[in-house]
This record gives sequence, C-alpha cells and structure tokens, in this order.
Amino acid sequence: MMATEDKRLALPEAVLMLGIGGMGMAPLAIYLAQAGCRVTGWDDNLQRQVRELLQRHGVELLQSSALTGQHALLVHSSAVSDSHPLYRQAQQAGARCLRRGEFLAEIAAGYNLLAVAGSHGKTTTTGMLIDMLGAVGFNFSYILGGLFSNPAQSPARFDPEADWLVAEIDESDGTIEGFSPEATLVVNCDWDHADHYTSEDELAEAFTRLIARTKTHLILPETLAVNEAAKATVTRFSVAGLNFNFDNANAALAACRLIAGKVPKNPLDGFQGICRRQDVLHRGKDFIVMADYAHHPTEISALLNMVKAEADGPVWVVFQPHRYTRTRRFAADFGDALALADQAWLLPVYAASEPPDEAGAAERIAGHNPELSLLDPLTLSAFLDRELAAAQPAALLFVGAGDIDRMARRFVKDRQRALKWRQGMTSEARLVLNEPLARKTTIGIGGPARYYTEPATDADVAYLLNEAREAKLPILPLGRGSNLIVADDGFNGVALSFRHRHWKVLDSDDEGRLVAGAGVRLKELCSFAAKHGLGGLEFLEGVPGTVGGSLRMNAGAMGGWIFDVVAEVTFLGEDGELHTWPKASFHVGYRECKELVNGMALRAVFQPGEAVQSEDIRRTMDTYAGKRKESQPRQPSAGCIFKNPEGNHAGKLIDELGLKGAREGGAEVSTVHANFIVNTGGATSADIIRLVRRIRETVRRERGIDLQPEVLLAGLRWEDVL
Repeated sequence: MMATEDKRLALPEAVLMLGIGGMGMAPLAIYLAQAGCRVTGWDDNLQRQVRELLQRHGVELLQSSALTGQHALLVHSSAVSDSHPLYRQAQQAGARCLRRGEFLAEIAAGYNLLAVAGSHGKTTTTGMLIDMLGAVGFNFSYILGGLFSNPAQSPARFDPEADWLVAEIDESDGTIEGFSPEATLVVNCDWDHADHYTSEDELAEAFTRLIARTKTHLILPETLAVNEAAKATVTRFSVAGLNFNFDNANAALAACRLIAGKVPKNPLDGFQGICRRQDVLHRGKDFIVMADYAHHPTEISALLNMVKAEADGPVWVVFQPHRYTRTRRFAADFGDALALADQAWLLPVYAASEPPDEAGAAERIAGHNPELSLLDPLTLSAFLDRELAAAQPAALLFVGAGDIDRMARRFVKDRQRALKWRQGMTSEARLVLNEPLARKTTIGIGGPARYYTEPATDADVAYLLNEAREAKLPILPLGRGSNLIVADDGFNGVALSFRHRHWKVLDSDDEGRLVAGAGVRLKELCSFAAKHGLGGLEFLEGVPGTVGGSLRMNAGAMGGWIFDVVAEVTFLGEDGELHTWPKASFHVGYRECKELVNGMALRAVFQPGEAVQSEDIRRTMDTYAGKRKESQPRQPSAGCIFKNPEGNHAGKLIDELGLKGAREGGAEVSTVHANFIVNTGGATSADIIRLVRRIRETVRRERGIDLQPEVLLAGLRWEDVL
C-alpha cells in the first residue's frame, strides 16, 4: 500500500476502473494517477477525447473486456451492471468492488471536503469554484464531475500538501449518504432521479441528511429551507432563477469567500466553461448551433428562457430524453418546457443503464405536446439539413445528457462539409446527408450513408473522390447494389451513385463497338446488343448489376466474364487522374479487377463478337434467363454470398451440410440455391452476418474449408465481424 499522511485513505497501488470514460469516473481516474496509483480502465464506449485525456495522464486502457492480472480493488460507474463480464471476473477473483461515489467518500474522509451537491448545475458550479480558488492562490485538491471546455485544464488535481478537497457528490445513486463534508454547497434541490427516489420528499430527505452530517459550513440558496438537524453555520447566496449560470456563479463566489477568505477581483475572467454546457458549436452570420446537457424540465425551461431572451428570431430544439424513469415521471413537464421553443423535435430516450420501458418512451412526451414529433437519430442530419434549407432559426439547440452532443457535432461538421461540396460540384449533381441505402440495394437492407451523392459529370466524380480522400472518408460506389450488404448503422463515408443520366449513355461507335456509361444496367447492355445483332454479350443477361460495379467485380455468369468482352475502360485511378486503358493493361482475376478496387470505372467500350441474327441472340438470352429462374431464388438477395473455393462450389458445400433453410431472424439460406441468403422480410445486416458466420463455422468444422465472402459489406469489415 502507498504511504499517505494524516488520516487520509491509504490508496491501493493499483485500481481497476470499469466505465472509466464516464464524466464522473475519468476525473477520479486522473486524480488517482496523479496520486501515484497504477490505474487501469475499461469502457464499452470510450470517446476519443476522453481516451486521449486519460492516456495523457498515464492511465492504462485495457484492449478488451477480459481481466488480466490481479486487482485488489474495482471501482465502477453506477451505470455499469454487476452482470458486466469485467465486474464478474473481478468479483470472482476476490477484488473489492465499489461504486464511484463509495470510493470517493472514502478518499474524501481524509480531507476537509467541500462537497458540491444539487439536482443540477453541480459540475458547472464546481468548475467555477475551482477556477476562483485557483485565481486567489488557495491550496486545494479537486475532482470535477465533467471536463473543462479548455482541454489543457485537468478535471482533477492531487496536491499532497492540500488539506481541502473540492468535489461534487452525486445523489442519483444514493452514494451521497456516505459523505460527511466539512462544508457543503447545495446548488438546488429539484426532484429528479425517479428511478432511485420515488417521491420528491425522498430526495429532499437525502439532502436533509447530508446537511445534518455537514460539520462546519453550509452554503445554500436563499430559497432552500434548513432543517433543525443542521449543525453547521449557514451562508446564503442569491437565486435569480432566469439564468442558471448567474445562480451557479453566485453559489461559487459564496463558497470561495467562505473557505479562502477572499474572491478574485474579476471572477471567472478566464473561465472557459464546462464541456456540454451551452457549447456553441457553430456561429454563422444568421444563426448559432448550441449543445447543452440539460435533461430536467427545470433546466430546459431555464435554458430556453435565456436563449429566447438573447436570440433575435426563432429558437429550435432537438431534445433527447435521458432515462425511461425520468421521462415517465416528468413527461408532462418536458412537454411544457419544450413548448417554450418555436419548434422542437424529440429523439428516442437515451436509456443509460435502464431496460426498455414503453411507459417512459419519448412518445409519452409527445402525448402531452402534440406539436412534438419523433426523429430517427440515423437520419437526423438529413432532416435538419432540409429544414434549414427551407427556413432558418436564430438558434438551433441540441439538448440532453445522452449522446446527443456527438450527434450535434456530427451534424455541424457534416452540414458545413456538404455546403462546401455542393459549391464544388456542377448544378445538376445531388448531395444529401443520411440518405437511406436499403432501397438502393437488391436485398433491401441497411442504414443511411453519411453522405450520399449523385455526380453529374466526370469532373464531379474527380472532385468528390479528392475531397473524400482529403477528409479520410471511405467511398462506396453504388450501381444497383446487387452485390452489397449495408450495415444496419449505415455507411460512415461517401456513397457515390451513378444514377444521373450522364452515366446512362449507351451507344455504338464508328467501329461497331458498344459504349456504355457506368450506370447502364447489364440487362440494358444485352438488350441493346441483341437489338443491333451484336453477339457475344448474351451471358451477361440477368446479372443484376451495372457496368461500373460489374467491371470492379469482374462479374461473370454462364462461363463468361465481363472482361472477356471489354475493349477499354475509362476510369479515375487511385491517383485521382482520369485514364483510358485497353483491356490488356488491367490485372483481372476471379471476382476482382485490381485497378478498380480503389479506382472508379466511369464508362467502358465493349467489343462484341460477330454479327448474329437478333432472334438467335434473344433465344440464347431466354435460355440463360430460364436457367437463372430455375436455379436462383426470387426473393430479395445480394447474389452469391461466398466465393467458390478452388476446385469446389460454395453452394454445393453448404447444401451438402444441410444448411438450406437455415435462418437467423429474417435472413434465410435459400432453399433454391444454397449460396444465396435471402431477405424473407425484415432481415437486418446483423441477421446476415450471424448467418454467414454460422455457415463458415460449419463448413470449416466439417470440411476444413474457409469460405470467403464475395458480397461486399459496407459500414463494417468482414474481417472484423467474422
């Protein structure tokens, strides 16, 4: 154990922190690291900003949720269930398991603790107090419950010489009961956390008990009554009620004056604020975009009243409710608070650690305010982009304590980029955000593309490819989507579709060759050839793709391959330059053309065979079509799922192992052709992936063959999910 002075907790040499990315957990981890503890942590959803902050302070982050080494102590977020694999492993290994608040109470017992408590505004008030105490040169340690807006300012500080610790304590999980502060600052006492406190009185009693345990000083709002059990001296601060920041600053000033004996000459002069508290994400000529952590009706009302008083025009709000229990209890109050906005929309509830509860769904708020409508988070940016094209507010607010902050930042970034890209393309080109891709695939599955574009010229494509590469965004060329599965969460990149008429050009040149744009369907190419008595392309009849995608995959059928009939291809190379190469210059293999994996085919010239009577060509095409109808399913599919292994056929292997008809959700191995997975209705990409994994495992186990997917997977990588 580490040696410590006085009566302070003897900190363990090592501590494992579960849910380390939480806004209460990360500062505590940094404090412990500064104190000399070896801190190891895991979080199921660690944000980049927090990851970098923790690593900068020497915190070790686990690479998986598997326990390695011995840990005497596990500190976990209250949002983490005791069924979590790491929690169970630590418990079984004999580790002492404490919630964040329980461990903080043990640390604080060795200090003169100034505890900041309240239903909301704790983090902002604590941040202001930390700034003020630092400005007057007061010696103290601190643990914030969030992050400062200034990334250079640490959310925690361990000072071995300090007698005072400033920390916010949390009532939401009941760990408030473990604290007996030297001084307590109560910011407010509004009923919240209905999952833990079933009535307003229960919450008030928890604060009353804290006040009774406070030893020396109480700093309270002028509106809060004090129970007779209070032994400490009471100092009051004024509450205006119109702007929480004014009230929070008054509270922090009162606390600073009380324990430091003075306040800064210019309070908060350099204070840059707390992350997610009225963050201005965009300030344009006509409107601003702001994100705020407000998740209680009182907070939302105060925020909207403040913004409306300052805004010169309409105020729009996108609100994400936080927790089903809170939404169920305060649905009517949320409806009333959001009515203050000129226009407001709802996102689904951010559940945190709670199980789904229809009685606490966002629709319940809409039931109290008919003006509210529910939005899909996956297409939020597209919706707002369209709304802003038609009208413009003075302020657009993203409000809530879940992941709405991430959505807000994504929207601002994506819209600014889209506005720039639209200016760089021709007027006929189309670019939208969050376009659903399911309808653009033959299997009918998948979420939206972050950016979806329909370029109208070669220059448009070249511009988009260059911009996407500059932004380090992946590119997804779209034909008919016949060999494609899109992840349920969509594609985090640029989907580029050849639907504009520029790509549908189909004609013959002076040499009798066929010239086809990337967007021409192979069926149309075959019909055109048949009409003009040009043979040799019949085998492509029925291949459900376009010229561009088929060239990239070297599509084949009935014993032939598309590059068998190619004369030359015009394409944009990986270097961003436009090239026209003869067939001989390409490196073509089974289901692949090397130059087009990272390049983009724009058009091709096909060399047909000898002239043939149109009727004869039609008969051959009809024969091929008949074979396809007999051997391939009619239900929606993405074509063959697996490449044929050398010397064998994937469909034959799957059939022999009795997997025809195998199902996962709405996905089924076709009973007609075993190398097809069909969408029987409502299938998801997760269903497809589970079924692909099951097939591969069975074939590997029974035949020792590793089947490789032929179909493309957008938004995920096969190597990561198999």
